[in-house]
Amino acid sequence: MAAQHSILDEEQEFDYSQKIVIRKVDSSAPMRWLGKGIKDFKAVPLLSLSYGILYAAIGLLLIWLTYKNPIYAFGLVAVFYLLGPIIAVGAYCISRHLEAGVTPSFGKGCKALCYNPVGIVGFSIVIGMLIIFWLLITGTLFAIHFGSPNLGDGIMETLLANEASMQFAGLLALVGLSFAIVSFMISVISIPLMTHRKVDVVTAMITSVRAVKKNPVVMFTWAFAIVALIGLGFAFFFVGVAITLPIVGHASWHAYRELVVDDRIITVDDCDLPTFPFMKNKLV
Repeated sequence: MAAQHSILDEEQEFDYSQKIVIRKVDSSAPMRWLGKGIKDFKAVPLLSLSYGILYAAIGLLLIWLTYKNPIYAFGLVAVFYLLGPIIAVGAYCISRHLEAGVTPSFGKGCKALCYNPVGIVGFSIVIGMLIIFWLLITGTLFAIHFGSPNLGDGIMETLLANEASMQFAGLLALVGLSFAIVSFMISVISIPLMTHRKVDVVTAMITSVRAVKKNPVVMFTWAFAIVALIGLGFAFFFVGVAITLPIVGHASWHAYRELVVDDRIITVDDCDLPTFPFMKNKLV
């Protein structure tokens, strides 16, 4: 355990906004990350599926709660794409343990959320704000184009019969794309970074944006692959999400490990993450 504590103490001394170095990767990186993600999934399929099933169950619950208001489907899609990196923490943890040669478990994956809770909560707040803005803009665009019809009755008939539907769909797609790009840039490696190294949410998001800026073609190719995989999961009525989400999560861990220069080798001690380390020596 001494090695672990020395690493934690070392990280507290560094200014990671200056210390973190981003690596330039080649065009084959997305396929390489995906291949490693599939390999990790095959290594512990039942454990990986447990996180995927949890994600799918939440999706089915949201559909059941909103099925009478189809317009909310846009918000539902936004929620899933924005919250995916957080839900996938368990998959990041599995890949981290496999890299270190440690047997992963569901409990260890959940514990990873408690290693850097301030950063995770801060990132969740940022994502929550994006979701709220997305829903507000969607509602505003709908009101501008269609007035204020009862969203619970005849919403699809209203959309199909109104001449403004195409314009509405185009604007909605443009706004959605903008939010998706922002979300991807600030989140692509933020959560893996915060569950591996003790960094704050601002540093994590800045590092994520830097990774995209340094590898724009590769990273947006990776973004397309993520959208395609999660979209494929949606196409199979969320059943496929139980498989595609953990694969994306595993692959995202390997993307982070390749993009962020880090000469340290992950060991068994590094996998035994302390819970709420900021409370160390503060409890009586």
